[in-house]
Amino acid sequence: MRVLHVGKFFAPFAGGIENFMLDLLRACSDEGVLQACLVHEAPGQGRAAREIDFNFLERFERVPTVAQVSYAPVSPGFSRTMERMLEAFRPDVLHLHLPNTSAFWALKSRRARAIPWVVHWHSDVVGPGLDVKLKLLYPVYRPFEQALLKRADVIIATSPPYLESSPALKRWRKKCRVIPLGLAPDRVEPAVATDMLPGHHEPSVQWRKDGRFRVFGVGRLSRYKGFGTLIRAVAGVDEVQLIIAGDGDQRSRLERFVPDHARGRVRLVGGVDDATRNRLMSECDLFCLPSISRAEAFGLSLVEAMAAGKAQLATRVAGSGMDWVVEEGRTGWMVDSGDIDALAHLLRRLARERGMVVIAGEHSRERFETRFRIDAVAREIVGVYEALAR
Repeated sequence: MRVLHVGKFFAPFAGGIENFMLDLLRACSDEGVLQACLVHEAPGQGRAAREIDFNFLERFERVPTVAQVSYAPVSPGFSRTMERMLEAFRPDVLHLHLPNTSAFWALKSRRARAIPWVVHWHSDVVGPGLDVKLKLLYPVYRPFEQALLKRADVIIATSPPYLESSPALKRWRKKCRVIPLGLAPDRVEPAVATDMLPGHHEPSVQWRKDGRFRVFGVGRLSRYKGFGTLIRAVAGVDEVQLIIAGDGDQRSRLERFVPDHARGRVRLVGGVDDATRNRLMSECDLFCLPSISRAEAFGLSLVEAMAAGKAQLATRVAGSGMDWVVEEGRTGWMVDSGDIDALAHLLRRLARERGMVVIAGEHSRERFETRFRIDAVAREIVGVYEALAR
């Protein structure tokens, strides 16, 4: 079985889709699938990224990007590189990860049209809570998007709520399958803390040892992530300390939300490396993803928390997969998005009933093992490939 994946960016670019693709391709390789991967070179990746050895891939190409227009990479050589890979690799299946405007080149390729297509639908381009600017461009984008979906043999959606709420997928639901995102458990394993190694100082980012309930959040500091709601809620709950890891255009705005009386308990620590993120996750009591819009299509960080054996607190957003990922009352809890008072009330309750949080963390690890391990997800996807290639 030979599969060509076409994506937007790839590791070491830090993003949910990119991390998922990396884990998926490794797991599918373990299942015996021969794979090639075609992506854009992300801004700033440079030569170091090109020199990474992806030994689980038969072929790998990163096409230079000259610009980005409304999040879409502009890569003049993408079509030519796709055609060259199709000719040299001769895949049995083409796996397209969307959104990605460069995937549209497959529509004009005779070699691409001669084999089955799997479209992995990671998120809509427009909709409630998504970038308003893209609404102006969507009438140009939509005919290509719909042509791609029409040509696809199978469309993979990541959760039932997202499938049901997606206007773009409405005409094509009969050929859609729900297969969730997953990850490799070693992605969240904490490294040995640097303060345990001789000759090293204590890590610069660590929890304060004051007995307070430790809440951790991580992600790009964008409006839709809802971290402002979380900061305001925690500011009113003295029993809780909060660390938010990540960077973005909202950082200075979010820092202004932290009142003087809460500055010792609420910290935005900026972007951190994987080892630091994993350590903070392993030492927290609760993971929180307070997103306020459907731009949070799935919430892969919730699965990371599950893999680490942590309970989750997330928000109800119509059409998002978050309240499908979290089993309310078993692996975590849900509150209405943007509701500061409800979030503060729940945090206060959980800080006082920590045994319940520990039990939810145990259930979370069980749910990860049964539903979100990347090897199980990969086997489902390989089953799709095999059915198409018969």
